[in-house]
Amino acid sequence: MKSINTGFTFLEVIIAISVLIIGIIAVLQVFPLALNIEKLNQMETQAVFLAQEKIEEKISRAYQDIQVTIETEDSLPSPFERFSREIKIVYVDSDLADTTLDLGLKKIEVTVRWQSPLRLRGKSVNLVTLIAEK
Repeated sequence: MKSINTGFTFLEVIIAISVLIIGIIAVLQVFPLALNIEKLNQMETQAVFLAQEKIEEKISRAYQDIQVTIETEDSLPSPFERFSREIKIVYVDSDLADTTLDLGLKKIEVTVRWQSPLRLRGKSVNLVTLIAEK
């Protein structure tokens, strides 16, 4: 009569544990990446709001009170100290090309920059609007 060996060998147990550990490690590595991507999306949303805020501030003024200029805000107030903002206001013609003459149309361009939480490179958001003389 033959004896039937129904147990696991030590080698099978080691292989099973190794496969299980590799699977768990792979799953655990996804969580920090997902958190960084979520943080990146949150910062991009904040940057859009910061750019929109500056555009609204500028267009709330009368046309003649909006000065043609380039402004740079290197550090914004807390809690937005990670962001910087550049505001560029220029005269444009009917083809939206920059001009030095006031033809009754100005372009307001706001660029907000920040460092990506993934540390790959700096990120930026750019919003542009036009304002016409009434």
